[in-house]
Amino acid sequence: MLRTALLVAAAVLLAGCESYGDLTSDAFDPGTASQSAFAFDSAQCQSRANDARNYEVRGITGTHVERHLLFNRAYIACMRKAGYARRDWSPDVADPYAVDPTPG
Repeated sequence: MLRTALLVAAAVLLAGCESYGDLTSDAFDPGTASQSAFAFDSAQCQSRANDARNYEVRGITGTHVERHLLFNRAYIACMRKAGYARRDWSPDVADPYAVDPTPG
């Protein structure tokens, strides 16, 4: 019984660790672009976002969340510059450190 409870707790913990990750082209509406053009633009933006993350100190030594935030911000900026809009169901990437400590 204890082994099962520990196994379930470990699975939940690991699932939580993977719940925040890098964005993909699914977060953007291709609009009138062809599938090949959209896939090419997305791959270009992923490459640029990886470069931004790999050459930023927080991307190299930062936390799991900081690394994903760097990638996602660069990817969003690149895709928007290429003319793609975020899908309605995918809100802007939240910054977990941008919290106002003073009550409303």
